[in-house]
Amino acid sequence: MTMNKLSLLTLFLFPFFVSAQEVLNLEDAVSIALKNNYDIQLALNSEKQSENNQTIYNSGYLPSVVANGNTNYSNKNTSLTSQQGVETNIDGAVVESYGASIGINYILFNGGNRKYQYDKLKEQYKLATSQKRLQIENTLMEVYTLFFNVARNQEQKKTLEAAYTISKERLERVIAQQKYGQKTSLEVLNARVDANNDSINLLNANVVLDNSKRNLNFLLGRGINTKYAVNNTVVLDNSLSYIKLKAQLDSNNVQLQQIAINKSISDYDLKINRTGWVPNLSASAAYGTNGSDNGKVGFFQSQTSTGLNAGLSLSWNIFDGGATKVRVQNARINRLNQDINEEKLRLSLENQLVSLWAEYTSQQTINKTEALNVSISEQNFLRSKEQFNLGQISALDFRQAQLNLIRTKLNLLNAKYNAKITELQLKKFAGVLMK
Repeated sequence: MTMNKLSLLTLFLFPFFVSAQEVLNLEDAVSIALKNNYDIQLALNSEKQSENNQTIYNSGYLPSVVANGNTNYSNKNTSLTSQQGVETNIDGAVVESYGASIGINYILFNGGNRKYQYDKLKEQYKLATSQKRLQIENTLMEVYTLFFNVARNQEQKKTLEAAYTISKERLERVIAQQKYGQKTSLEVLNARVDANNDSINLLNANVVLDNSKRNLNFLLGRGINTKYAVNNTVVLDNSLSYIKLKAQLDSNNVQLQQIAINKSISDYDLKINRTGWVPNLSASAAYGTNGSDNGKVGFFQSQTSTGLNAGLSLSWNIFDGGATKVRVQNARINRLNQDINEEKLRLSLENQLVSLWAEYTSQQTINKTEALNVSISEQNFLRSKEQFNLGQISALDFRQAQLNLIRTKLNLLNAKYNAKITELQLKKFAGVLMK
């Protein structure tokens, strides 16, 4: 089967393949990604770990209760000498002892270290929640980008299919006209080259489309070779304004929220390190029993004691070689670094927002201009086609009109989808992508 016949068969069967495929809407893609995406699942698990860490069971506020038990046995040959010099030998002297206790320990005061540690764990949970949100936003942005790339590639393929159909019709017409001496073999060869080039462009578009679909499938966490077509509808949000986006960025941007949480964590680290200068007071209590059977070698044959023990313990590391001082100094520097990071991040976000806004407005203008160019190119192509069929213009002029139409259509597709993707990036920076 020749390349032209194979391409014809592909074009003929393509509508049937599409009708049998799943049509994937953007909302469905987002829903599948939120459920299946591996990075989101890992972020959710990290959040759960942080949630476990910030419970009271990991706070140090609860006492520790410890139960102990022991038993010992010995069988020895023993030699005893009294104060009067009388020597006694005992073979196989058995001594047994046992004990059991249950005790409770509790820190009464440690300079607030326990409270600061607990509050820090709560902040770390907030940070994990914020990191989960950032991961979801990043994943959704990838889903949006890949989804619209698939949509773009689908439309590009349709444009190139139409171009190939036109080139094929031209080739058939030129071949027919050659039979009647109206066209030369050179014109037939030129038409065949153009048709082959358009066929190759179509095949390349198929490869690009298939790769884009596989990449989206991977991001959705489903079978790589799942067949589907996407909804090509693109609606731009014309309500965006730079001033509003800037205000939303300042209040909603997840990276700025993470900086605020990290500053709070740094504050707690400073307080925690300062507690190294204060004393610690703890209390303990235990109830237990101990007993022994001394056999023939003890002053008493057996002994048993049962009762309660309680006490307070005070410890104060008056001088630790300056280790606490160094930790406090480093904690202050880390807190200062958080302020520097915040200033740097705010400037970086503002710079990116300005750049994205410029790109967004530029793409909107390009979109309108390319839409006008497509309209003009379509009119020019229709007139050129009519004149070519009447023999009033050359094949070269007709091909140029066809290429102009293809180029303007592809430019319009790029402008339309680039504008939409940039719009979504603006919303991500403003922290409203998930709203």
